[in-house]
Amino acid sequence: MITKVWEVVICKYTEMNCNNAFDYNTKLCFKAQWYDYESGYLRNFNLTYFPYDNTLELFDEDFNRMFLRRSASEQIELDNFFIGANLRIYGRQIEIVDYADIYTKNYVSKTKEHTFALVKTSAVNKIGEVINEIQGLGFKICRMRMCIFSRREALDFYEHRKGDVFLPFTVEHLISGPIIGLELVGANVIKTWRDAMGPTDPEVARKTAPHTLRARYGESLAANAFHGSDSFELAVKEACYFFPQGTGTSPPKPTAKFQNSTCCVIKPHVIKDGNFGNVLSSITNSDLFKITALQMIYLTDPDAEEFLEVYKGVIADFHALQMSFLNGPCVVLEISGKQDGIDVHGEFRTFAGPMNSLVARQIRPNSLRALYGRDKYENAIHCTDLPEDTQLELEYFFKILE
Repeated sequence: MITKVWEVVICKYTEMNCNNAFDYNTKLCFKAQWYDYESGYLRNFNLTYFPYDNTLELFDEDFNRMFLRRSASEQIELDNFFIGANLRIYGRQIEIVDYADIYTKNYVSKTKEHTFALVKTSAVNKIGEVINEIQGLGFKICRMRMCIFSRREALDFYEHRKGDVFLPFTVEHLISGPIIGLELVGANVIKTWRDAMGPTDPEVARKTAPHTLRARYGESLAANAFHGSDSFELAVKEACYFFPQGTGTSPPKPTAKFQNSTCCVIKPHVIKDGNFGNVLSSITNSDLFKITALQMIYLTDPDAEEFLEVYKGVIADFHALQMSFLNGPCVVLEISGKQDGIDVHGEFRTFAGPMNSLVARQIRPNSLRALYGRDKYENAIHCTDLPEDTQLELEYFFKILE
């Protein structure tokens, strides 16, 4: 009997290892950075990830010494490793900035290709449905921002189409309202996203590819709802236009109004649970609210602590509250009313529901926190508590951190 039990155990262990495409020593190596707030220095690391058992190690390049020996880290897996990813490793927010060897570059670039996607003015109010489409394709959104183009910026963005007789009509549509830029990551993402958009002309799309995004949300050739980069080089250029790196550069103008609006922060667990698009749709499909500003942001420990300072000594487990903002990207929204005269702050607090999602499911089962929250701290969203704090919170995200 004992022999048979061990045979089952050995078979299952062997099966597990046979299904693993990597051996114990296979490693992926990246260049990574961490801003140390205590010293005020940007620290440089070699990050080595071992996909066989989801372990990693960090070598400090600045001091030429091992910083973290091969260790397991919670909530980290192969899917998290790509250029631009932000990883939380033992309380440190570490960003992957480059490949450290050719093997890693060749392996990761096949499955973690980047592209730039643009949701044009005519489809912005359908952003929730669009997000669900993107996640349904298996893509990650690593950066996202709502902004507004000037005519000069629109012409610069479409510089590669200079001389196109239809360009002036496209530009006029782009500057007519808010737009949303996204950086997408996934396998063969450039071609797959372009296929998902469909033919450039929505009328043609409705006849030949009615399932595509332009067929469903496009209005005309000028207002065809979406844009996608057609090459890796163009994807890099367009992403840098919306998400510039380094000092002396700035993105297009944000859309926050700071008038009769409120602040909403969608927490990281909502994105991990696949409910990001559903939350956005719940807001935009309501009779009361519209989204007038949006930005994906990776909060650091000091950022979250500063933002949540008023809750210190009030919330029983402040650390749990703080961590609910730190386990991945947050998406910050400015919520405004669809009509004038609405008490946006008060109405949205009712719409969000009680702070504890478990309580919300009992007394407000249709509220955002009841539908998409997990518990008291991972409660789907933060919304401004006091009316006088609304502008302070919006300015913190859309001006100070920006």
